[in-house]
Amino acid sequence: MPSQLNLKEPKHAHFIGIGGISMSALAEVLLKRGWRVSGSDLHRSNLTERLQQAGATVYYGHKESNVEGAQIVFYTSAIRPENPELQRARQLGIPIYTRGQLLGALMGEAKYGIAVSGTHGKTTTTSLIGLIFETAKLESTILVGGELDALHGTLKIGNGELFVAEACEYYDAFLNLRPSLGVILNIHADHHDYFSGIEHIKSSFRRFTELIPATGHLVAYHDDPNVQDILPGLKCNVVTFGLEPGSEWRATNIQVHKGGSSCDILHHEQLVGHLTLHIPGKHHVKNALAAIAVAQLVGIDMATCIKGIESYTGTHRRFDFQGEYNGAKLYDDYAHHPNEIKATLAAAKTFDAERIIAVYQPSTYTRTKHLLDEYLTAFADADMVVITDVFMAREVETFGITSALVADLMKKHHPNPVYVGSLQDAAVFLSKELRPGDLVITMGIGDVYRTIDMLLGKEPMESK
Repeated sequence: MPSQLNLKEPKHAHFIGIGGISMSALAEVLLKRGWRVSGSDLHRSNLTERLQQAGATVYYGHKESNVEGAQIVFYTSAIRPENPELQRARQLGIPIYTRGQLLGALMGEAKYGIAVSGTHGKTTTTSLIGLIFETAKLESTILVGGELDALHGTLKIGNGELFVAEACEYYDAFLNLRPSLGVILNIHADHHDYFSGIEHIKSSFRRFTELIPATGHLVAYHDDPNVQDILPGLKCNVVTFGLEPGSEWRATNIQVHKGGSSCDILHHEQLVGHLTLHIPGKHHVKNALAAIAVAQLVGIDMATCIKGIESYTGTHRRFDFQGEYNGAKLYDDYAHHPNEIKATLAAAKTFDAERIIAVYQPSTYTRTKHLLDEYLTAFADADMVVITDVFMAREVETFGITSALVADLMKKHHPNPVYVGSLQDAAVFLSKELRPGDLVITMGIGDVYRTIDMLLGKEPMESK
């Protein structure tokens, strides 16, 4: 085991997987502190190019030589044990830490470390909290799991007073954090390549809550039975939010409209404000409530909370408008869990499109296998479901699950699922299928957004 992570003395840090959203932001934090930073990733991106412009050395491809000269190595859970850089770092005796350990060390330095957890909604809620802090002119450090135009990227570095970041449960990464204020947005079954089931997941979230000191606070979603199950006996202060009576913070009179929603905000059932959201989907009302509860705990008034939230127009890859093709409007979304897909398509229904066409890239074999029944019924609000090949990510095992099988099984629940194969095949199919009035939304954790890039001429459109 490596020793306690000390960030006070600048060193040469090497990041394996530096192009990831979170890893690139953490690398940038160290660059700003005067560290020498190198890293590797498989593909060039705007994030790796931004790091290079900031002074980092970025290698494309993983090789043993990339870690030569490094004094400390950071890696993500997506990096497999046989990675040549990871193996070489061990041979050289270089201290090795996970992304979560680095994030935890940075959070521990702040006066208020705020960790936003939950199966869904972390990026949006973290963005909302960050925008409230920006509106209040607080010098906060904000790490978002998506690109936010207001931050000109995924990161804003403050003075150490406030530190807000997403807390990912995958491989129990959030157990490395040191929050004084935690958020739980929801708890659902996911990450089946690590968690054995919902009880295992709830156990991890309970351990996360126990990281919060007795003087700290947990902001928890009251309406989720799985969240309720882990609250009894906590030593920290618990603040609840939700849409049902019984929450400390509650939204009522919710009105959903094209591109957004509005609601009244109640605190202990007393009206304290009216809020208008400029992002589609009723589910974002809950994210806004969580952000308000956090902001109030750090002393921000309601008017500033509302102003900050109402300035939010979305994060990249969250119902993100990309352009038009043959009169059809093209959107991209990160939704990859059945609950997220349902919420995203419900939001799409508010746009009064002639047809809603979901382009779905199944995300990993384990997730598809364990949630198959839920996936088959998640697309009820789409008029057509175009299904591409599975995004394999870190997996090689198929478990007998293929996208063609998913499409075939979905026919029992949906009138128009279509298996197309590759992303290129999806683009060719859509180029012939789309007509004015259609709304297309690509959905998945992988690179399904490239289908839209092909339609817009940003990438070549070639079928097999």
